[in-house]
Amino acid sequence: MVMNAGELKQEILRIYNAINKQIFNVGVKQQKVDFVGNKILIMSLNGRVPVLKLLDEDYPSSTRQLDYLLFQIFKRELKAEFERKFQLNIVAVLKDYDAETEFSGTIVVLDRDVEHYLKESLEL
Repeated sequence: MVMNAGELKQEILRIYNAINKQIFNVGVKQQKVDFVGNKILIMSLNGRVPVLKLLDEDYPSSTRQLDYLLFQIFKRELKAEFERKFQLNIVAVLKDYDAETEFSGTIVVLDRDVEHYLKESLEL
């Protein structure tokens, strides 16, 4: 698949939102992706899962544990889809979420700069 940086960003955001819907049953409200060397940075504004929002006040440690478990599934799915779709060699996927502001940050660390992958796709 041949694509430029803008097309890659759009496809990344589409996949990110689809996985978010699959796991959390809700899409993201806002999202932005940037490339920094060998990292793909995804910042998003995600609505809180209603049942977790309900439990947050009385059981904050339990909802944080559930967040952690859900993020592990999210990261696994995101990594698998990025590797399948873009043939990226992913070193790590890091994710954090602030339940109070509903902001999320995801960092996908690659084995080399994103630019190398874009050049490779153009050479094919």
